[in-house]
Amino acid sequence: MAVSLAGKVEDIAEMVMFLCSDKAGFITGENICIDGGMTRLMIYHGEHGWTYEDKENN
Repeated sequence: MAVSLAGKVEDIAEMVMFLCSDKAGFITGENICIDGGMTRLMIYHGEHGWTYEDKENN
């Protein structure tokens, strides 16, 4: 299920920090989608009533 909001730079950075840590030492060759579930739903800006609104810069 999608989370119904746009992600932040920090969402990507947290995954990068995890992958650079010792906790990710056994992970190899993985595709990781960090998109709040939008890939699964295949919903993009303007479809099904969903729009992107940049609340921080409006």
